[in-house]
Amino acid sequence: MRSKTVLALLIFSLVCLQTQFAFAIDESAADLVARGRLHLSAITDAINQKYKGEREKFWDIASIAYHDFTGVPDVDVIVGLEGYQDRGGSYNDGKQVVEDAGAAFAYFHKEKDEWKLQQVEVVKGTKYDGFEGADIIGLGKDQLVVYSSQGHDKIATVYVVPMNHVLKQVAVITGKDFGPRVAKLKGQTLLVDFRRALVKDCEDCQIFFGEAYEWKDHHFTARNDSFLQAVEDYSANGLDNATKQKGLAWFENYLSDHPKSFCALANCYELSRQLNLADKTADYKKRVLDLGTDGELDLKYCDSWLSDRDRAIQKQYLEELDGKLKTASDRP
Repeated sequence: MRSKTVLALLIFSLVCLQTQFAFAIDESAADLVARGRLHLSAITDAINQKYKGEREKFWDIASIAYHDFTGVPDVDVIVGLEGYQDRGGSYNDGKQVVEDAGAAFAYFHKEKDEWKLQQVEVVKGTKYDGFEGADIIGLGKDQLVVYSSQGHDKIATVYVVPMNHVLKQVAVITGKDFGPRVAKLKGQTLLVDFRRALVKDCEDCQIFFGEAYEWKDHHFTARNDSFLQAVEDYSANGLDNATKQKGLAWFENYLSDHPKSFCALANCYELSRQLNLADKTADYKKRVLDLGTDGELDLKYCDSWLSDRDRAIQKQYLEELDGKLKTASDRP
């Protein structure tokens, strides 16, 4: 089997593992639905009553987990909901054609052996991507982070959980690449926006670095990362050569201070190639290959899954550059 296929299978298996871990799916909580303790119909009725414009959508349970928001185990359950909308067509003997039409969640709290639906909330985004609980604000107890997306936008909506069991939205963070997500650094839990680190326009061969957010004065503020901002600025569509030349100069200057930065060197190669600078393109190609996997990646906010993925993409990038793998443009 070709190494490209092996790499793809590795990444797919890692994605599956990451999904199971990040969204904290708890099979014992899911069993509450199977045993009739929680009802989707009650959730849907509550959404329709609270959000009048959601009536044309229908909802399905995507994930469910116990979480200790109130300090007592197994009395709080979050149900993640994905919304769908009929597109008006059919296929395969009348099956409906549907599209993603919203992300939401329901919060249940157990009182005297009865599970009571405390609230439902529809969040920003058309696609539900999961949830998890983590203390990213520093209150000494977890907040709820709901993940959703809309087109290329990736969204994290953060709720605090007061003692009255009514969740309050405190922030909506929007990124465009892999994040924002909950991450850890030296034992500290943070909200981190994982963004592209290569100016190369390729979704399945992109390396991601993190830009952390700080909670201050009742809102999240990004710890601005000049490197990631430069990648965003100089990978935009429709840039003229003067702007690309400016970008090349920026990464060359960065490289002078960080000579082993793999992504800075790769970006110098990519921009030189786009500018048709033959000598520089050849020089940077040689330097990237000479640096190889000794090239440094900024993985300080990445968990083991994303670190492994970034290193796998680094290896793939080198193999494609060396001609050991076909590039996207060379494949049939």
